[in-house]
Amino acid sequence: MDDKFLYQLQEQPDTEFAKNLHRKLVQSQPESKRRLDMNIHNLIKNKKLVQVVALFVIAIIAIMAISPARAFVSSLITNIAGQLFEVTDDYPSDNYTDGEEIIEPQVMSLGDALAAFPYSIQLPTNIPSEYVLDEDNVRIYVGDDAGPFANTIEFGWRSTTQNGFIRLHITDRDLTTIGEIVAPNSVEEILLDGVHPAVLIRGGWDADQKVWVDGVGIRLRWSIGNLFYELTGTDQEQLLEIAISTLK
Repeated sequence: MDDKFLYQLQEQPDTEFAKNLHRKLVQSQPESKRRLDMNIHNLIKNKKLVQVVALFVIAIIAIMAISPARAFVSSLITNIAGQLFEVTDDYPSDNYTDGEEIIEPQVMSLGDALAAFPYSIQLPTNIPSEYVLDEDNVRIYVGDDAGPFANTIEFGWRSTTQNGFIRLHITDRDLTTIGEIVAPNSVEEILLDGVHPAVLIRGGWDADQKVWVDGVGIRLRWSIGNLFYELTGTDQEQLLEIAISTLK
C-alpha cells in the first residue's frame, strides 16, 4: 500500500472554524510580544521625528547666519501713538546692506525757507527766552534732488547762556507706514495736552560703537494734519511745553 490516500483524502477545514481558530491564536499571543511590537513601531516613528526636527534646526541655523534674516527674526514691528517702529538690539547698518546716499539740504533764510516749503506750518510760540532761532540757516529739502527727504524743513535754536540747543524737524513723510529703527525700551507714548498723542524717544544709535546710547538727547514727535513735528533737546519738560505751543 502506498501513501497517496493521505493526500487524496485531505479535506479543507470549514471557513468559520478557521477564522475562530485564528482569532483565538491572536488573543492568546503573549502580552510581552505585543508590547515589543508596539515599542519597535514607536521607536521607528520617534526616529523619523528626530530626523525631521534635526533638519528643521539645521535650516533655522542656516537662515539665522544670514544677517538680514537674523534682523527680521530678532526685531519687532510695533505701533506707538500711531507711529511705526522697528524695535531691535541690532545696529541698523549691520542688517541693511544697501549703499548709503548722502543728500545735502538747501540752507536758506527763514523767510525764503517758509516760502519754498509747500505747506503752512505752525512754529512754536513758547521758546525759552535764552534760546535764539538761527534765522539765516534754515535747512530745507525740496524738489526731486531731495529724494526720500523731500518736503522736510529744520529749524535750530541755540542757547545764549549755555551749550544747549533745540531743533525742530517737520516733514510730510508718512511715519504711520515707515518705521524708524530703535532699541528696546527707548520709546514711549505720552499725551501733549490730554488729547494729542506723541512719542518720546530717548537716545540714539552710536555709529562708532554700533549700539544704542541713552544719553544723546531726547526727541518728541507728534502730528498736526498730514505733517509730523519732531523736537530734539535735552530737557523733557521743556520740549513738552514747546510742543504744546504748536497746537494752539
